Amino acid sequence: MGWKASTIIINRPTKVDNEELLKTLGFDNLTKIEDELFENAINPDDNKVYIGTYKNNLLICTQGIPMQFFEEHETQTEKTLNQIFPNSEICSIVLHSTINLWGYSVIQNRQKIRARAGSADDGTFVEIGEPLEEEKELLSKSKLDDNGNRIYLLDNFPDEPLNEDQVGEIFVFSICKRYFGDELDSADDLLFETTLTGYKYGKVKQTTSTQQTNKTGSLDKIDKTKPWWKFW
Repeated sequence: MGWKASTIIINRPTKVDNEELLKTLGFDNLTKIEDELFENAINPDDNKVYIGTYKNNLLICTQGIPMQFFEEHETQTEKTLNQIFPNSEICSIVLHSTINLWGYSVIQNRQKIRARAGSADDGTFVEIGEPLEEEKELLSKSKLDDNGNRIYLLDNFPDEPLNEDQVGEIFVFSICKRYFGDELDSADDLLFETTLTGYKYGKVKQTTSTQQTNKTGSLDKIDKTKPWWKFW
């Protein structure tokens, strides 16, 4: 894996004041900073949040909060967004190549219809709902091994079965097609050249979930000076 992302996508959102939305989500002491292109904002530094629109989508890029969408129960962030955007589809995506972290969650009509996430160390630690259309092609190339683990036999690696964390980013790319029209790794340059408004904040006034602490604690030590795009 070689991509990094921490982003919430709200499809066909109700018109809102973006700064007020961030305050409602709990971002404290917002201070305007330099705007960023989506290609940089998609994986922001800690204590920075970027917000803007692309096509019919509201994009919120921030660390930590997208991981809250992988809980089975409705977190406070999800509840708030569901109340503000009751008729919107809300998607959370996470990628971090250093630990093969991947994940996506899709909320439709205020119900979480799909959520999956995993990492190299933890395997697939979230599996909620039925496969979406965008997942089916890749899932059709998988099978369960003798230990009950799902492995993937891809055309490019016919003799090398891949673990799910090794193909997780492909699932995330495919899910993004629901909103951007193309998979993330082949999306139009206009997406990555979209300018998002940037803010620095003091903290987020929310209780961090237990799962988020257990599964992503090591992210605090990751070097974020490296670009999020592919490095090979």
